[in-house]
Amino acid sequence: MDHDHGGEDRISGSAVRTGVLSRRWRHLWAPLPELILGGFALDEPLPPPLAAFLDAVDGAPTLELLDISPPLGVDYGRAGGGIPAGRLDPWLRFASERVVGTILLVVPPPPDAAAGGEAAVLDLPACEGVTTFHLSLEGDWRLRPPPAGVFRALTVLRILSCRIEAGELAALVSTQCPCLMDLMLDIMLVNASDLSIRSDSLGSLSFSVRNTQRLEIVAPRLEKLSVSGTIPEARISAPKLAEVEWPHSFYNPQRHQFDDVGRRLRVLKLGLNASLMQRFDEVDELKLAMFIPQGIAAYQNFLNETNNLPRCKVLTVSSGWFYHGLVPGMLHLLRSCSSTRKVFLRDTSDYAMRQPCVPGCPCLFEESHRIDDISLNSLEEVEITSFTSYHGALEFLEQLSRCNAAILKKIVLKHKTISALPPTKEVCEKILGMWQPNIEVESYLFLDQDWVRLY
Repeated sequence: MDHDHGGEDRISGSAVRTGVLSRRWRHLWAPLPELILGGFALDEPLPPPLAAFLDAVDGAPTLELLDISPPLGVDYGRAGGGIPAGRLDPWLRFASERVVGTILLVVPPPPDAAAGGEAAVLDLPACEGVTTFHLSLEGDWRLRPPPAGVFRALTVLRILSCRIEAGELAALVSTQCPCLMDLMLDIMLVNASDLSIRSDSLGSLSFSVRNTQRLEIVAPRLEKLSVSGTIPEARISAPKLAEVEWPHSFYNPQRHQFDDVGRRLRVLKLGLNASLMQRFDEVDELKLAMFIPQGIAAYQNFLNETNNLPRCKVLTVSSGWFYHGLVPGMLHLLRSCSSTRKVFLRDTSDYAMRQPCVPGCPCLFEESHRIDDISLNSLEEVEITSFTSYHGALEFLEQLSRCNAAILKKIVLKHKTISALPPTKEVCEKILGMWQPNIEVESYLFLDQDWVRLY
């Protein structure tokens, strides 16, 4: 293929328009380890049919990477309504036959999505040589896995933004991917249905599947589980489970059962479902992303759910204290943390917008501010990051400095303020004066995408 002629051949033109980033593009008949299609010019039409490309690379043996992404910023409603499913079939057929490594495929909306029609169907062929498959579908696509065949080498699968039948999804994960180890799902079932995931190889699962009525997971090698969304019922059998993220999903111990799961975890991350902590006795790192609604009942519920924290070496609390005091809330958590070595507090409160708590709320009671019943004999380090104002952190540090923390070695303050000024020199000196000279105190300000030390 001669590129020195005055006329531009079809493949060269396609390379320019599709932004192919491969040094081997000029030698199509040689092996192509990587092929990246993306970055179309926004003022150009879509590239020529892929059939021309397929004809040209018919002699290429295999690919280790196939990356196809649409142009950014395209209004598909004005550009003809997106890409029809028939246009994608050759891409997937080519991938199933030639790729022996990774497929990264971002699919623009189908034409019917712009017109408000029914979901377009994308038929996924079995790709026996693919090891990693990232599939992101924009708009109203329905994904249909192959009725037969296997993804024999697939170990990593991520599917985003599409609809799929529950039975087809169960078959894909449970029987057609025998070596699957890492699965991420952020999709929706076509109809509200029960879903069963059974896998002897799965080690990590990130699950956000809307329309799931009852979830069953049987995975003897599963170590990491992240669940999002509303799931009315769940049964999880995973004897090796070590990391659990249940940040946004409602948890009910009667409806969400952990069978064959031990009482100890490496990581437990929770949101508005702190009662899940009662299921475990010991956690290396406990992460609480908390928001306590306004009112006495909401704060009392927080107290009840967090009365008995599992023993943890590291406690991370991310919260916006918009209605209740940061100090009584944190002191309540620390009462159950006698074995904790490190405490990380990420305070996202906007104190300028904060509303006073209602009279009679337990957070206002004098006993909520007591420290004589708090023993922090294992605490070695405290790190506080303030995102809007340092005032809450300052108040908490004043109380913490009076607690029994005999082996405390280090205090780190980070100010990522956007709408408030950083602490003044006088405030910094006040913080330093709270602690004994043997305790190291560091303060940082986030400037120009980096942390700059203040003192």
